[in-house]
Amino acid sequence: MESTRRTYPVISQKAWWRLRKQFRQSVPAQVTARYLATVLGVQERSAEANVLIGLRAVGLVDKDGTPTPRANGWRDDELYAEVCKEIREEVYPQELRDAVPDTSGAGDAAQGWFMRTTGCGQSAARKMASLYSLLTDADPSAGQKQTSRKQKEPSRSRPNKKQPASAAPEKKQRSQPKQSPSPALPDPEMPEVRLNLEIRIDASVTPDQIDQIFASMAKHIYRRRSDEGQ
Repeated sequence: MESTRRTYPVISQKAWWRLRKQFRQSVPAQVTARYLATVLGVQERSAEANVLIGLRAVGLVDKDGTPTPRANGWRDDELYAEVCKEIREEVYPQELRDAVPDTSGAGDAAQGWFMRTTGCGQSAARKMASLYSLLTDADPSAGQKQTSRKQKEPSRSRPNKKQPASAAPEKKQRSQPKQSPSPALPDPEMPEVRLNLEIRIDASVTPDQIDQIFASMAKHIYRRRSDEGQ
């Protein structure tokens, strides 16, 4: 086969192993875009462009989508490596198989070869190299290892956001000593009045009359002063 081929088959590793698992359970009567969309969980248009064309190219189904005898050997672990070898020799030129004979160089080296040979972009070349790596590895247990690895990987759940630390209780404001009300200014004192009484009593005044005089003084002078001081 000439090395000037313009394109090479593309089948993702995920689709490759899932379809092989499905074929091991039951070989379909016909592989259609609808069948692939159901098994792989993709759109029919994507299934036809990205998987069905590749299956035809590697000889697992014919042009009508009918599984070939190669597909029956592909699903058998004992025949799997031989089927992969047949596909490599049929699909890929000797130049590539000599340049990249094992999986250690089936990544970047094969990708570069596909880019130079087909003129495709990096993304398309990476997909071509991925299928070439599968066929070069030819390990039927790789699909089981890949599934086991996915099951063991812890689910990448979003880390719980740390709850904000409870706000520290607000410090009690230092109780400021109550300021005692400023003492009320004393009312201006009334001018102090001192009375000096000089009483002259005639010798002819009787004791009863003297008592009445002092009683009257106490009533009109001392009691009034006492009332004003309250």
